[in-house]
Amino acid sequence: MSTTTGLPNKRRELGEKSRGEILDAALLVMSANGYEGATVAKIAAASGLPASSIYWHFGSKAGILAAVMERGASEFFAEYDRDFAQNSDVTDPRATLEAAIVASQRAVENHPEFLRLMILLGLSGQHDEKVVAVVRETSQRGRDSLHALIVSAFRGYGLASSHRIADALVDMAQANFDGAFLASQIRPGVPPALLAAQLAETIYRLGIALAENNE
Repeated sequence: MSTTTGLPNKRRELGEKSRGEILDAALLVMSANGYEGATVAKIAAASGLPASSIYWHFGSKAGILAAVMERGASEFFAEYDRDFAQNSDVTDPRATLEAAIVASQRAVENHPEFLRLMILLGLSGQHDEKVVAVVRETSQRGRDSLHALIVSAFRGYGLASSHRIADALVDMAQANFDGAFLASQIRPGVPPALLAAQLAETIYRLGIALAENNE
């Protein structure tokens, strides 16, 4: 009885394991070759699993990408949230921004392939609607997180003002965050911590200027 009951659980565990192995391989292959260059055959070779298993789990290459980005975003933002929560009990806007940007930088350092894939997809001129939707949704999640951070940092100026500041600065902040990652990839000697600190200081100074102009 117990053996019979355990068989479905064992199969489920094996299925989850193979799914994770495929996603690990797909992330590495796609971040190195781009979406177009990441064939199912390459992903199968990297994972050590047959192509039939990949199609069984994900249905198509676009399905693999969606799962890769969903998992990558969940892991990235979960790590950021944990790190930031440990350092977010502050009321000073500069300290709040520094804690959050540093937390983001650490998450980037631990998940470089995920962000590299995001940028590759954004630059590839993809026309596949599913791929475009995945990239936009993931990018929007990052934008929403930055917007919430800026609102939180300047909450001392009131809800309306903090939202106005966030609306004005969020796209600049996201562009600089992506640019800092690109700089660290192109020129490994550029210290990521310094770029993170400079970005936090830039957001702080611009936010204060906007807040004071609206008083």
